[in-house]
Amino acid sequence: MVLISCKNCHKVYEKENYEDFVCTRCKHKVTRRVKDSLQISLALVICAILLYIPAMIYPMMVVTKFGVNIESTIIEGVISFLDMESYFIALVIFIASVAIPIIKLIGLLFIFITLKINVKMENKRKITIYKFIEAIGKWSMIDIYVVAILASIVQLDELFNIKGGIAATSFALMVILTIIAANRFDTRIIWDE
Repeated sequence: MVLISCKNCHKVYEKENYEDFVCTRCKHKVTRRVKDSLQISLALVICAILLYIPAMIYPMMVVTKFGVNIESTIIEGVISFLDMESYFIALVIFIASVAIPIIKLIGLLFIFITLKINVKMENKRKITIYKFIEAIGKWSMIDIYVVAILASIVQLDELFNIKGGIAATSFALMVILTIIAANRFDTRIIWDE
């Protein structure tokens, strides 16, 4: 007899073998492991890392004042809030737009690499890191929400206008890819060692 749980509703079943079946509670197909979960999640994280670079280099927002375009990156925005002595806003933007994405990317990459090269680490610690990454994942979108709200509210043609920059698209895609990578990853692989 083997124990197998549904990845969707987490109901545990006692079965004769690891053959696929349908969960009686949620009608989700239950398999021993999600096929190619680690490889797909790792590929998504690598893509997210590649998108993080233009998100930090290119302008996040383009502000037009009296026909003059002023572009600013995420870091420039943090520095300008520090210059205005708005320390709380600068800290929130720095944490949500710089620190959290780096922590997510490094954390996911660390978990995936430890599974590939068999690093000696407790499985509970890997699960804790994963749960932490999953919990902070959505908070990176604060920057995108701010740009979207400002762009939709402030539209005075050439007098004053705010648009999202190239970095906004890269940043949004990077956040979405990390969320998908975390959700696609089958944590049961950690316990297979």
